[in-house]
Amino acid sequence: MNRYKKSRLVVVISILSVFSLSLLFLTAYQGGEIPIVSDGVRQSIAFLDEVVSKPTQFLSKQKDYLNDLVAAYKENQELKSTLASLENSISEMESLKNENESLRQNLEIKEAYADKQMISALVSVRSPNSWNQELVIDIGKDAGLTENMLVVANGALVGTIDSLDAYSTTVKLLTNSDDFSNIPVKISLEMTDVYGILSGYDTDSHSLIINQLNSDVEIPVGSSVVTSDLAGGTPSNIPVGKVASIKSSSSNLNRELYITPTANFSNIYAVMVVGQ
Repeated sequence: MNRYKKSRLVVVISILSVFSLSLLFLTAYQGGEIPIVSDGVRQSIAFLDEVVSKPTQFLSKQKDYLNDLVAAYKENQELKSTLASLENSISEMESLKNENESLRQNLEIKEAYADKQMISALVSVRSPNSWNQELVIDIGKDAGLTENMLVVANGALVGTIDSLDAYSTTVKLLTNSDDFSNIPVKISLEMTDVYGILSGYDTDSHSLIINQLNSDVEIPVGSSVVTSDLAGGTPSNIPVGKVASIKSSSSNLNRELYITPTANFSNIYAVMVVGQ
C-alpha cells in the first residue's frame, strides 16, 4: 500500500513538472516573459552594463578633462602672447615719449640760446659696453663739426666731440670718468661769479667735479653751474648742473665741488652740437 502511494506521488510530481515545463516553453514561444528567467537576465545585463559603463564613463571624463587642459593651455599661450605684445607696445610708447621729451628739451635750448649756432643730430650708436663713456651721432665734418665742440641733450651739457669723420661723430660723455675733457664753468652767486674747471666725474656719487676755483667765497649748496667763455673758445651759459656738496680743504681755493648733472644720461636720443 505504501509502495502504491509513493508511486502515485511520483506520477503527480512528474505530471506537474511536465506541465510546468510545458507552460514555461509555451510562454517563451508566445513571446511572453518568464519572471524568474527575465529577472535573472535583467540582473546579468545590468551588472554587465555597470562593469562596462564605469570604465567608459571614467575614460570619457578623462577625455573631457584633457580637452579642458588643452583649451586652458591654448588660452594661456594666447594670453601670454597678448601680454608680450602689450608690453612691447608699452615699451615702444615709453621710448617714443622719452624721445619726444628729449627733442622738446633740445628745442627749448635752441630757442633759449638763439644767438648760438645749434646743430641737430640723432644718436646712431650707443654700445652697452661703453654706455657711460661715449656715443655716436649721425653727422660729422660735412655738417661743420670740429673736435671739442660742446654737445647738449635733455636740456643740458652732456659731453664734447672727441673724434669725427665726414658723416659720423664720437661724443665723449661727461660721465666718462676715465677720459675727461676739462671744461671752464661758472657758478653764479648773488654778489659775484665764481669760475672753475669741470675736471672729472665721480662714479660713486654720480657727480661731476669742479676744482681750480678762482675765489674763496662761500658757495651755497644748490647753486647753478653753467659753462663759461672766460678762457675763450667755449660757448657760455650752457646748463651743467647744481652744487650738491663741497669737499673742503685747508684753502678754499682748493675746494672741490660735487655737481648733480641737469641732463639725464640714461636716455639720450637726440643732441644739439653747440657752435659759437
